[in-house]
Amino acid sequence: MALNWFTELSSGVVTNFSMLESLFNQHFVAARKFGKTSIHLMACKQGEHEGLREYIRRFNAESLEIPNLEDSVAFAALMFGLKPNKFNILNAKVTLFYEAMA
Repeated sequence: MALNWFTELSSGVVTNFSMLESLFNQHFVAARKFGKTSIHLMACKQGEHEGLREYIRRFNAESLEIPNLEDSVAFAALMFGLKPNKFNILNAKVTLFYEAMA
């Protein structure tokens, strides 16, 4: 990929290494902003002294930043991030993210 990009540069554009470095960073690094994915939700864990309400509020805010988030993935991430024995959602027969948010 980088070799193709380099060979397609116009002749004379790169006059020194600093220019090459700058063009490379603009094309491959600096110009890209990566959005959040469902994997980011797995890092959203309930803090040691964080109440359930605060955790769910924070989790919900994080989940809203993820486009096309599947309900089952969000629910799994929510459950994964809970402190042990603090919220027994399984006994409540809740299986979907929107149900847990209700």
